[in-house]
Order: sequence, then C-alpha cells, then structure tokens
Amino acid sequence: MAKRKKKLTKIGKIFFCIIALLIIGIPLCFGTIYFLNKEENTTENNSLKGRNSVNQDTEKPVITLTTKLFRTKVGNEVDLLKDVTVTDNSNENLTVNIEGDYDFGSSGTYNLKYTATDSSGNKASEDFTLKVYMNGINLDLSKLVEGNYQTFTTSKGYEGIELNGITYIEGFIIANKTYSVPEDYGKDLEEETKNAFNKMVAAAKLDNINVNIQSGFRSYEKQSTIYNRHVREGGTVEADTYSARPGHSEHQTGTAMDLNWIDTRLEERADGKWLFANAYKYGFILRYPEGKTNETGYIYEPWHYRYVGEELAAKLYNNGNWITVEDYFGLTSVYEN
Repeated sequence: MAKRKKKLTKIGKIFFCIIALLIIGIPLCFGTIYFLNKEENTTENNSLKGRNSVNQDTEKPVITLTTKLFRTKVGNEVDLLKDVTVTDNSNENLTVNIEGDYDFGSSGTYNLKYTATDSSGNKASEDFTLKVYMNGINLDLSKLVEGNYQTFTTSKGYEGIELNGITYIEGFIIANKTYSVPEDYGKDLEEETKNAFNKMVAAAKLDNINVNIQSGFRSYEKQSTIYNRHVREGGTVEADTYSARPGHSEHQTGTAMDLNWIDTRLEERADGKWLFANAYKYGFILRYPEGKTNETGYIYEPWHYRYVGEELAAKLYNNGNWITVEDYFGLTSVYEN
C-alpha cells in the first residue's frame, strides 16, 4: 500500500520561512554591523592620526647667550655655562651641553657649540668661541666690556684688540713703529716682568753670571728726551734706526729692559752669551735680533730683552734662530710719516 506524502500546512510553511530567514539573516546582520563598525573605527583612527600629525611638536628649543666669545689665561678656568639659558614650548626643563674639545691648560682658539634637545627630538645649537691666551699676557681681561674695544685680525690670523689707545695681539701689548701707547701709560716694570727677571738673575748666578738692568721702565717724557737728543746728534733718519719715538718705546710698556752693556760687543761676552741662550727659559725674548731690521724697524740690539712669558718666548727662541714678534704675529713696524 503506497504511503501518502504529508503536505505542509499554511502555518507550517510560514514557520519554515521564518526559521530560514533567521538562519540566513542573523549572521548577515551581524556581519554588516561588524564591517560598519570596523570602517567607522578605521575612519576615526585615521582622523586621530591626522590630528596627531598636525599637532606634532616641531619647534626647536631656544638657546640664549650673553656672549659668543670667552677669553681667559692659561690655567684660569671659566664657567662656560654660567649665563646660558634654554627655553622650549613644551616647558620641559632642558639642559645645555657643549660640543667640541677644549683645554684651559693649553693656549689656543677653540670653536665650540652649545646644544639642547627636547623630548620630541628637536635640537637647537649655537656656536661660540673660547680663547685661551698664553701666560704672560698684558691685557686685563676684566676691562673688556662689550662695546668699549675693537678687534681686528693680523695677516697671520691672530686676534688684535684696541682698547683705550693700546693695541694687544693675543693679549700681548704691542709697541713698535706702527703701534703706540698713550702718553700717560705705565709707571714701572710690570710685576710679572719683575718676578720673572728675579728668577733669571738667580739662575744666572748659579752659572757665575751677573745680570743687571741698565735701563728699565721709561716714561713718555723720558723717551721724548732721549729720542730728541739722538735726532740732534745724527738726524731723524739715523735716530729712527735705534731709538723709538715717544709713545712707541717698549720700555714704556713696563715689559722691556736693556741688560748689562748697551753695546753690540755684549754678544761676545759670557753674560751676553748666557742671556742669548737662557733668557727665553724665564719668559724673555731678544727683541731686536741680528739681521731682522726689516721686520722690527731697529738695528740689532743684543742688550734689549722683552718679557712675553715662557710659552711664547720658547717659540720665538726657535733653537737660537730668533723669530721676531712682527714675523710671528704678522705685524708691521713702520712709522706713518
């Protein structure tokens, strides 16, 4: 007997359709919601990234300096960070560092740099210079107030300073035919020159040599008297070869002296030979060497010594082949008229 197929009732058909829609629709609905949310999140993230990119800190810190040039003497350290400040838009407490090598114990010009970096990686920098002068300088560094002096560079690249009518090269006072000192400058030998001379005298005695001063400090007035006498005796042209015009004499600087015997034959004597070979050890140089008249402007004077400090004196001694101040620094020694 054949079985009869059961037919779905109308209600069954409706129920079946509902079940089918639920099975297919729910995943579709959740899938649509998921993808919509994902797209919305992606759009929001991209928007945030864009805003962060716009707001990213790209501003460098600001370094403020009171000076870009420090000067000091060998052995005298200065605080290079004392008057340096740094500010930043992030209000961070930033520190300033120094880039470059320098040595307070060695003379020279050091080109350095201040640097500061904030947390965003923005770096600021400012260049500055440290000049460490040799021992034996005559320039009082405390008198260098900004605006009251002028600077220049010699033909050999050394720094010149003009202060109160006086010219200094690398801190050493210069008096020759080109450069002069004021009438009221100087009163006596400088203290450092005196101390160095006394050390040299004591050393010479150990070698049975006597060293004494024939002529030390000379005022403007005294030099004027001496020079005018030489002019009367031999004329201006001749006098200018061995006597300085007033204001142009190294004796007025308090750093120079005529020693033992004012005669070229001093070079043949034991004391003259000792001075020639040893004076530099105590900071003194033979100021007017033989054969260097075209540089110094003066004839050979084996008795005239100038104090410049041991470091420069050793360089100018040059193993007995004296280098002149003019040649070393790149200076002239010529009267204007």
